[in-house]
Amino acid sequence: MNPFQLALRVFRADKRSLVSAVCTLFGVAIAVTLVSWLAAVPGALDARAAHEAWRSPGPADSVEAATVLVKNSEDRVRDKTIVRVDVAALTPNAPAAPGLLRVPQPGEVLLSPALAALARDLPADHLAKRFQGKVIGELGDQALVHPGELVAVVGHSQQTLSEYDAYPAAGLVPTREPQPEFILLLLSQVGLVVLVVPSLVLIASSARLTAARRERRLAALRLAGATPAQVVAITVAEIAIATVLGTLLGLLLGPLARGLTTQLPWNGGTWFAADLEPSWLLSLGIAVGTPLLVVGAAVFGLRRVLTQPLGAAQQHGRKAPSAWRLLILVGAGVAFAGGISIASSTGGTSVLIGALAAIALAASVVGPWMTSVVGRIFTKFWRRPSTLLAGRRLRDDPKAAYRAASGVVLAVFTGCLALTVLPSLESKVDQRVWGPWKEGVLYTTVSAEEAPTAAERLRAELAKRGVNSPVGVAAQGNLRDSADNHVGRAIVLGCADAARLMWLEIGQCGGQPGVRIGKGAKLPPGPLQFASYSSKGESRTPLPARPVVHQMAGSTDKADRIMLIDPEVIPSGAQLNGYTLTVQTSPANAELVRTLLIEQVPGGRVGSLEAQQGRDGMQVADMRRIAMIGLIIAGLLGGISAAITAAGAVVDRRRTLAALIAAGTPVRVLARALRTEAALPSLVATLGAGIAGLVVGAGLMTIAGAPLTLNLWLVTPLVVGFGVAVVAASACGPLLRRISPQAYAEE
Repeated sequence: MNPFQLALRVFRADKRSLVSAVCTLFGVAIAVTLVSWLAAVPGALDARAAHEAWRSPGPADSVEAATVLVKNSEDRVRDKTIVRVDVAALTPNAPAAPGLLRVPQPGEVLLSPALAALARDLPADHLAKRFQGKVIGELGDQALVHPGELVAVVGHSQQTLSEYDAYPAAGLVPTREPQPEFILLLLSQVGLVVLVVPSLVLIASSARLTAARRERRLAALRLAGATPAQVVAITVAEIAIATVLGTLLGLLLGPLARGLTTQLPWNGGTWFAADLEPSWLLSLGIAVGTPLLVVGAAVFGLRRVLTQPLGAAQQHGRKAPSAWRLLILVGAGVAFAGGISIASSTGGTSVLIGALAAIALAASVVGPWMTSVVGRIFTKFWRRPSTLLAGRRLRDDPKAAYRAASGVVLAVFTGCLALTVLPSLESKVDQRVWGPWKEGVLYTTVSAEEAPTAAERLRAELAKRGVNSPVGVAAQGNLRDSADNHVGRAIVLGCADAARLMWLEIGQCGGQPGVRIGKGAKLPPGPLQFASYSSKGESRTPLPARPVVHQMAGSTDKADRIMLIDPEVIPSGAQLNGYTLTVQTSPANAELVRTLLIEQVPGGRVGSLEAQQGRDGMQVADMRRIAMIGLIIAGLLGGISAAITAAGAVVDRRRTLAALIAAGTPVRVLARALRTEAALPSLVATLGAGIAGLVVGAGLMTIAGAPLTLNLWLVTPLVVGFGVAVVAASACGPLLRRISPQAYAEE
């Protein structure tokens, strides 16, 4: 009889071994599904970066190499962002990226399918007229970041676009290696590690189910004359049957998980299914690596059966874990600190991610030692029967006792890490500087020569349509002191217009013309000069030696400490650059006014406070959504792992528990002992995991440049993790009540 036939006979004759194999199968299937799903995320981010790389080609190396002029901007319609690329072809057949029919000629337009449909549905004055020209085609998926993205490629003449800060490029093609946003890539890699490790723990928990019973059986075979090779072959056959089937089931469920992910919004849109497809090499690695990992772990656990079969058969105690295990955690912490330094200086994340995985795995090494210490303490000071039984279990077999809490510990680590990172990133978003213009105010930059005529044209077009929206022109620049140091941003605009167009708390207007600064701010002594700027150069205008200073009613910190300069302060005849054209809109005429503004300033970037707030709100919502999904997955993995391990502990110790019941120990005392076994290491380990998650999260925020923000929600993973461990142990009650004194004789 070969090992495979012997394994099948064991499953037919022993229901507990069969149940163990089925649990292993489903545990492996769940873990493989998650791993194949999560491992595809970094590749999907790279694919998104590749799809949009053509929109921002690098400047051409020389004038001769330039084939197009390019200008990028963003627009909005109905709270949705439109990506706009204005382009002028300098040569026939200028290169175009996949997904683009060709580089549009003057008067030609390419639209994404979603934008084309929206342009057809809305009145032309509200959208279609922003893209003046003939629509010659639609953009393909290879040129879009996500389905439903709104993108327009508008062709112009070289003369028209050269007036609006366009730059020469070698074509509408990627000219450098596309890179996803660093912080998004880093967070995805961190999320991958902290969720893959619990998946591996779930696999290990499933594979170790009834391991003690298997060890006794194999030790008996060794004592009966089986060779080590035969024992290993039997173990491989038993584990491989469930693991291979579980791996195949997980790979089949992977597309389902990825299909659900395509509906998950991220950065303004969902995902193309093709972007989430793992590479064949990754799929092959999971298909081959998972069975090898599980089988290898099972064979590694046969050391005592192979070398000391008599001790394994009699279940002699094992050597207690040593405190030297703490050095592994220290080493992982040092590597993590080095990884932060490398990532901050070079942007490389390999060392950092490897160290993070080492920290997560180090918990499985340090945890048994900590469990052994807890057991020794409780057996020394506590004499209550249930506590004494639990303490001796923790002391004598700390590896098995800690295994029930290992999944929960990693879930707590993940939760505390996420609840440290999320508020900190939200604080960073909250502290982002906004433009000073009110809600409903649209603004765009125009040259000094274009500013008066563009404003007049816009007023005339608004008047034709009966729209009474005020149009303003302001010069923007910097204020500099006598040593040419930057003092702050400044806008040349009258106080009354500023109060009407800006959200700043300006206070009372009136008095002598001067410089208005935020509440509590000060101007440096000495002569000041206003430095206006544009792509065509910078101009310096000296202010009066001692300008009148007015304090605003409120702070301007949120607007980058901006200052207002009354136009009368600027010397007569001074030439300023960098003008901003503003127009006040209402909800009823916002789209119409935006269209007219773009018509008057083709290629201009139209901004608004709503656009800034929309981007900030979208980023915060994305982070909260991803954090919530990660916490749910980590919690489920931890809970399932704890339940499987706790159930396996009852099955493995059936003979011992039956002997205690036969000796008169009440079942309720044994149930309390099981709960105590789970609670004691979980209480200590979750505290350590919570602190580790907090420290790791704080380290990651130093890379992101976000302020560390802590709140009481950090306690939640500790409480939930401790509760899950106790509940999982309590769920073993039905198994415990099925054990009778007769079971001792059966064993």
